[in-house]
Amino acid sequence: MFRTISHRGTLRKLIPAVWTAMDDRHIGLIAAGVAFYAMLAVFPGMVVVIAIWGSFSDPAYLRDYLSYLAEFMPPDALHLIEIELTRALTASPSTLSWTTLVSLAVGLWSAWSAVQALVDGLNAVHAHEHRPGIMRYVAAVVLTFALIGLLLSALAAMVVVPTVINFVPLGRAETWILKALPTTVLFVGIIVFLGMFYRWGPNHDEKPSWITPGAFVSALLWALASIAFSVYIAYFGTYNRIYGSIGAAIALLMWFYISAYIVLFGGVLNAEIVRLRDYARQ
Repeated sequence: MFRTISHRGTLRKLIPAVWTAMDDRHIGLIAAGVAFYAMLAVFPGMVVVIAIWGSFSDPAYLRDYLSYLAEFMPPDALHLIEIELTRALTASPSTLSWTTLVSLAVGLWSAWSAVQALVDGLNAVHAHEHRPGIMRYVAAVVLTFALIGLLLSALAAMVVVPTVINFVPLGRAETWILKALPTTVLFVGIIVFLGMFYRWGPNHDEKPSWITPGAFVSALLWALASIAFSVYIAYFGTYNRIYGSIGAAIALLMWFYISAYIVLFGGVLNAEIVRLRDYARQ
């Protein structure tokens, strides 16, 4: 049985309570499953994004937009994505159309599986059963499309900003603010998605607010952990020395694992804050 706090909760008990819950719910194992499905989804997902994005903008610009991820992704992993993106961009239209259909099925299934694993993890965090029947899958599908919408919104911000800078006369301060806008939109979008995820993902009756401490802390930790991991890979290059030619893929898989672990950490943080609050009221 999961260990829970059985005495008056205080703020100083929050951190050990969170780590105890992380261990009891096997969050590391769940995060590994999420990372596996995310790895399956990333490359077919790129083909889908190219197909959708190409309907209203030049998909070749996607290569330039990857620079916004340079601060958050390991260099070798980012280079691997650039290679696959270039390969997809240079494919013939007939090949791309067939590839898009297959990639759409594989990408959506993999993305749905990753989101479903996260939802299962949050249910484990809150010690709740899965949603009954088809509602379990409907919730994961809705959250999956919300994540896709977040990605497309971030891409749209990356398109608007260079256009405004090139065609509208701006001062130095305004230009700096606009250049920081895509990263800001991405960060705020992550907080909003996490708030939606923590609110609608788990099968609980009492819905938390849209913006929770777990969402904000997870978004901040994700940014810091991603930057730290990227710096580590850039300066030490351990993965290439150990894993050779598949070092970039391993680094990308590890980045997905770190990201999933932090998202689940935010869910645990929210759950333990609620438990401590309830015990404090007793």
